[in-house]
Amino acid sequence: MTSAQSEPQKKLSVIIPAMNEAGGIGDVLTMYVEGLRRAGMPFEIVVVNDVGTDNTAEILQDVAQVYPEVRGFNRRGGTGYGSAVAAGIGLCCGDYVVIASADACNNADDIIQYYKTLDEGYDAVFGSRFIAGASVTGYPPVKLLVNRLANAFLQLLFGFKFNDYTDAFKGFRLELLNQCKPLLSTRFNITIELSLKALLLTTNIKQVPTHWSRRTCGASKLSLLKVLRYYLSTLLLVLGLRIVADDFRRSARSKADIQPLLPAGMVTDALRSAIGEGFEGKRSNTA
Repeated sequence: MTSAQSEPQKKLSVIIPAMNEAGGIGDVLTMYVEGLRRAGMPFEIVVVNDVGTDNTAEILQDVAQVYPEVRGFNRRGGTGYGSAVAAGIGLCCGDYVVIASADACNNADDIIQYYKTLDEGYDAVFGSRFIAGASVTGYPPVKLLVNRLANAFLQLLFGFKFNDYTDAFKGFRLELLNQCKPLLSTRFNITIELSLKALLLTTNIKQVPTHWSRRTCGASKLSLLKVLRYYLSTLLLVLGLRIVADDFRRSARSKADIQPLLPAGMVTDALRSAIGEGFEGKRSNTA
């Protein structure tokens, strides 16, 4: 057996932000779990539920009793989709992380494709609904037009080659996500913050085709007019980071060695004497 074969499989964490998704989240989680089980990789599904007006919490509890891979967290006082994603990143324990939807827009096969791509050694995998091999079903025409214009603008502004930055459905190594912190986006603007920060940190990213279908129950939480100011603020933030890209990369990858102070009872006479002499010297210099 080779050393590569003897290495344990990497664990996958699927993060799902949810709010008022009682109409379909049970079926979606079942689809994800059964699909990922067939694929054979170790995984968990972390659902961050912003408690709303329906019984999503009760459904999550029932699903978790049937599928132990599902870990549900009820959140009160949250500030939106982006902060739920950030909370999920802090709660997950996988090596690879995929951010997926609580409705039926995404599918398990694409999540498995993400896992395989990350397992090939990529730092991130960006899905695109708008390249060869992809499919989009039921996308509202106005939103589609705005989406394509926004993504074309981001391509032109940053010079990056990918074409679907605004889709939250992406995969990352957890190490890369931790380097992207702090995450400042609280709404759907988390999509471009994660995408553009990742692109500032690494070029080892692959784009793959994905398949998107319009939700069949519940209502979308995304309002283009409402979220526009959040997208703009995030765009300005990442533009600033690009100006200081080298410092940003160094800071994101640095691992500071932090040592605690010695408890009072562990201070030796010699150390106490040295500290005293230091203070005496400083005091005499300032006298």
